[in-house]
Amino acid sequence: MALPIEALQVEALPVLPGRRGHLVIKTGGVPAIPECGSATIPGLLSERSCVFYGARWMLAAIPDVIHLVHGPAGCAYYGGTVRRKNYRVYSSMMEERDIVFGGGSRLYAAILEAVRREPAAKAVLIYATCAAGLIGEDLDAICGNASAATGLQVVPVNSPGFRGCSQAAGHDLAASVLLRHFIGAGGGQSTIPNSVNILGEFDVQGDLQQIEALLQQLGLRIICAFSGRASTTAMAGAHRARLNIVHCRRTGQFLADGMQERFGTPHLKASFFGLEETAASLRAIGRFFGTDEAVVETAVETGCSEARRLAEPFLKRLRGKRVALFFGASRMGSMSKAFRDLGMNLVMIGSQFGCRVDYEDAGHKVAEGTMILDDAPEQELEIFLHQRRPDLLCGGTKEKYMAHKMGVPFMVFPQEGSPFAGFRGFVNLAREAAGLVSAPVWRLARSEDAGRQTRGHSGRGMETPRVSQGNAPPAGESSPLNLPDGISSKNGEGKMEAEAKTEHRPTRVAVASNDGLTVDRHFGNAEQFLVFDLTGDGVRLSEIRTPAAGDGCAETADEDGPTGAHKGGIEDRMRLLSDCEAAICIRAGHCAQERLGEYGLQLIEACGGLPDALRSFYASSGKEKESDER
Repeated sequence: MALPIEALQVEALPVLPGRRGHLVIKTGGVPAIPECGSATIPGLLSERSCVFYGARWMLAAIPDVIHLVHGPAGCAYYGGTVRRKNYRVYSSMMEERDIVFGGGSRLYAAILEAVRREPAAKAVLIYATCAAGLIGEDLDAICGNASAATGLQVVPVNSPGFRGCSQAAGHDLAASVLLRHFIGAGGGQSTIPNSVNILGEFDVQGDLQQIEALLQQLGLRIICAFSGRASTTAMAGAHRARLNIVHCRRTGQFLADGMQERFGTPHLKASFFGLEETAASLRAIGRFFGTDEAVVETAVETGCSEARRLAEPFLKRLRGKRVALFFGASRMGSMSKAFRDLGMNLVMIGSQFGCRVDYEDAGHKVAEGTMILDDAPEQELEIFLHQRRPDLLCGGTKEKYMAHKMGVPFMVFPQEGSPFAGFRGFVNLAREAAGLVSAPVWRLARSEDAGRQTRGHSGRGMETPRVSQGNAPPAGESSPLNLPDGISSKNGEGKMEAEAKTEHRPTRVAVASNDGLTVDRHFGNAEQFLVFDLTGDGVRLSEIRTPAAGDGCAETADEDGPTGAHKGGIEDRMRLLSDCEAAICIRAGHCAQERLGEYGLQLIEACGGLPDALRSFYASSGKEKESDER
């Protein structure tokens, strides 16, 4: 069963009313499927791209055709870089005059010029963007005239950005162009034995070579990979493959369905990311082709054992770490399994434009309590990072710099360095993830984030936590924490007025926190304590107290008996907090626990968000009940 996130007793992200169904949490063992496939709410900063860019994502890597964008120069500039690789793109460079009087003659001239510059080209793809779409440019007629003049196929790709609600519409549009004009153009009907096509594989950083090496162990060869290795010649003979392997459902399923309907080519969904998925895919492909089971198992067992051996030093650093994934669409499921193979715990998966099939597949592969987001705007991702603080966020380039500013390690996917596919790719994935998670710079970055973050998260119809300026809210001002009923946030002046109206003394609590957001320090080595005054009327940060330099105590110092210096450090911290009723920290040693009792301090060991710690203390102390009675 999937419940809206607001209904669960967890740290919930504040959302606009129109987005409530787009955030769910897996519970009850049933895949959680958020609302999806709808247009982004106007005004939100979506991570999606337009239909034109979706078409470019599919077609940009075709090497022997001319790519010409009919629209302003900015569209060509935008579509020139795909998966962080620069491709040659021509542009008709539409201007204001062309919007008014039509840009057909300009486009025709641009096609002729591009063909003169690239005489070896086998075809021309003309991408229509929003400007051409809005004025109703007759693209088919212009392309027909240009084709007659050049002797080449001049193919229209009618992809104005408003044609769909995300780049997913561009993927399907591009697939229909390939089916109509290129696939099967070479003739011949006989099936080539032991041959496959790979659909939805773009050869990012050598992924295709890793997949091809695995298939060669089963005696198979690749005819065409759409579109990591998709020349016009390869596409012309792609219909003769015996099997289509769908590596990315979002970019490959439309092609697979079309080729099965037109040519009768069967297809099989597979993934080569992670040990478990790669092994399962090789076994499924082997069964289809009737490959000797011993050959398949040898390839699987050899690859898995070698990958585990090489990755073990990195896996030790990744076990138990928290990871969040935010991709385009169908990679959610396969990459979820890959990160679980690394020993990491998934706290969130999400996509920009996933459909129900994508979310259902991913939902089967994540654990209970995993948050699932559809089309999350930047604001929700920011708040998620503040509340849950994953050890690693993996996603596209758009989220990279936001994560870095908040002190969260970020892994770009599709990757920028080495292949992630196959058994060798799994070792590369482990190496990169371990390097990011364990880099010491992130400890400094998180501290800086807490010290410099000034921007709040607010929006119409939303209740959101704010981030304090400095390591915590300025002393004397109210805490901007998301506190429970009975602890309202008021400014310092209002708080003093409330105290003047009541004779009840506030409850003073010290929290060992360096970042001002979480309980993140042991009692003996905390560099500072945030001291809060709690009443039924509000919560106020009284002050930030810093122990004297040099009195810190190692967290295991009292395991073999406290030293004199250790005792002195504990005593200093007791005196520092002598007016507090409780001290909240991650952990305190035996000596500290004994001394806290002598000073009348209640010790509370907790971890996680600072608001939750205060909420839990206030509820368990009986103060909330006293406040209600008053």
